[in-house]
Amino acid sequence: MARIIFELAGFFVLPFIAYAAILVWQQRHPSAAREIFAKKALMIQSLIGLGIVALFLLAYGFAQEPHRAGYAPAVFKDGKLVPGRVD
Repeated sequence: MARIIFELAGFFVLPFIAYAAILVWQQRHPSAAREIFAKKALMIQSLIGLGIVALFLLAYGFAQEPHRAGYAPAVFKDGKLVPGRVD
């Protein structure tokens, strides 16, 4: 249960952390920030978001164990219904 709460909280807090990082960067490099965000703000933010999503999906995919079993649906065999099962 705690894992689910931390994951959901992480997805909620992540945009705020990214926004704070952008504000800190803008304060340290005001001329570069003004030049970049004046022309390409939406594109840069979209690429950053896409990169973060791709990294999380890759990390999640590599962290999970592969599923070897599958679902066998219900079938009729010799006139009787054999229930489905998960192997």
